[in-house]
Amino acid sequence: MTTSDNNVISSICRLFWIMKEPVQLVFMGNHIKREIIFFILSGSYGSQFLQSIINIQQAGEIYEINSWIKENFRHAFTVEELAEKRNMSVSLLHQKFKSAVGMAPLQCQKRLRLTEARRLMLDENRNVTEASLEVGYESVSQFTRAYRKMFGLKPKEDILKLRSQLEK
Repeated sequence: MTTSDNNVISSICRLFWIMKEPVQLVFMGNHIKREIIFFILSGSYGSQFLQSIINIQQAGEIYEINSWIKENFRHAFTVEELAEKRNMSVSLLHQKFKSAVGMAPLQCQKRLRLTEARRLMLDENRNVTEASLEVGYESVSQFTRAYRKMFGLKPKEDILKLRSQLEK
């Protein structure tokens, strides 16, 4: 345990001790809280603590972007537009998004589109053309290629297979 770590513990103990004395708490409470923060930041885990705070802030930004993508996946957008909305560079947005979500923003959009198209064909009996257009694809052949790459089968084959599995 480092000196800073011992100082944090000592300051916390002092804060608990003065909590019994309302007059001292009013006068010294904020000072001791600042002292605790100082010792935490200058201690052995200070840089990790700061990085955690930064990561939490960044996660909030990425959560907002991801929510926007989920609401707007049917519409065309560019990563440049997303980055501009958040006042970030394209490369920083890609890095943060991929780190938080596990894929790039346009991959996320594609996955949402294909999953929704699959649901439309399975649950609402939409044909391939209807489903692909409804989720934002302009080309049925492009949709079919992307669908096959994601699910391993052409859309019609996949839906037939899923329906036969559901009937069992």
